[in-house]
Amino acid sequence: MKHIVYWGVLLLAGCGATAHSTASKEPSVKDSLEEKNRIGLNLLNQIRRLPGISVRNGVPVFTKSTTDITSGIPIEPLYVLNGYPVGNSFADVDQLVDNVNVEKIEVLTDTDASFYGSRGAKGVILITTYP
Repeated sequence: MKHIVYWGVLLLAGCGATAHSTASKEPSVKDSLEEKNRIGLNLLNQIRRLPGISVRNGVPVFTKSTTDITSGIPIEPLYVLNGYPVGNSFADVDQLVDNVNVEKIEVLTDTDASFYGSRGAKGVILITTYP
């Protein structure tokens, strides 16, 4: 009889802990607002909000080196979509990505971007989408 009571107490204690842990995983107000703002922005505006990025002629460029000295044309960074380099053309990336599915956008410069070799010399924008 003692064992039955003991297991009953453990079972009740375990249920209480589970209910408490799921309640703590609710998104905060800040997370909810960021999610709503993200959905309302197209991909260009999401990238524009990142530090160190500006938009020239409708394409994102890093503020450090925004144009090629010889031609005056904006040099776009390398875009990496879900771990796969897709090139240096924002137009191509914009066609591949639906702004609602964007989970996270990160900017890599200098030594962090060197992982991608010469293609990442002007910086890298990592785009991660929801599966």
